[in-house]
Amino acid sequence: MHRTKNDWIALISFLLALWFSLTGIIWVYGAALFIAYPLGILSFVLWRFFLKGERRESKLIPTILSLGFILSLLVLVVTWLLD
Repeated sequence: MHRTKNDWIALISFLLALWFSLTGIIWVYGAALFIAYPLGILSFVLWRFFLKGERRESKLIPTILSLGFILSLLVLVVTWLLD
């Protein structure tokens, strides 16, 4: 099976979106700003500017990024309220 450049970009963007969603809730000493958000932004840029065509991944990636961002902010707000 031959992989195209688009397939590799989609895979990398998908993996970065998963990393963002999983690590975006780590707000100890603001760690999410350094280990999650840069890769989430990179995933968004890859999806937005380099992934061509209507593909299933192109709808899945922004959904994962959005849910990860909402969860990250929710954890941050709850952390601030409990202090």
